Amino acid sequence: MRVLLADDHPLFRQGLRALLEAKDFIEVVGEANDGAEAVNLTDRMAPDVVIMDISMPGYCGLDATKQIKERYPKTKVVILSGHADNIYVDQALKAGASGYVHKDAVYDELAIALDAVSKDRPYLSPTVLQPVIKSYLHTTPAAGAMSIYNKLTSREKEVFGLIVNGRSRNVIAETLHISPKTVDRHRSNLLEKLSLRKEGEIMEFARLVGLTDS
Repeated sequence: MRVLLADDHPLFRQGLRALLEAKDFIEVVGEANDGAEAVNLTDRMAPDVVIMDISMPGYCGLDATKQIKERYPKTKVVILSGHADNIYVDQALKAGASGYVHKDAVYDELAIALDAVSKDRPYLSPTVLQPVIKSYLHTTPAAGAMSIYNKLTSREKEVFGLIVNGRSRNVIAETLHISPKTVDRHRSNLLEKLSLRKEGEIMEFARLVGLTDS
């Protein structure tokens, strides 16, 4: 199995590469530091599977996943992310990902995910599967809200999710590797698109689209 790694943390990539290459059937053919590089390396290396982080500088993992799947439908993408919110899982699956594994998972779980997607079976980590099921079982009349929410760009959705989770402007900037001014621009744009003004409106909208239970 030819595998490409896409994550902006070199030490994490190196550790993951060592674990993967300990398996005789896995060959790591390349490492990407961001989404754009992941797409370019997929063009060059033709991997069977891309292990993709979501939050990377510049071109985010969700956009890269969508572009890779449009160009190479047979290439599998497994998201390996610290985000467990069902909205991220939903967007990853819509972008074409075949699997979603939380970074808190042990390596054996990632190996199971790789085996599953190689056999054309989707895989969701138990950590992220629970909120997805919960959202499905508690569906609310939120189709209109979700339709509006889907007008946001992938980066705006990331910023919105972090705002809802109480992250400060500077923390959001550090998490997404962007400047505080860029955070302000994304915040202004997404709130305008969602027609939200007050803090209570933001949290209520987040509840409707499944970003929070309260």
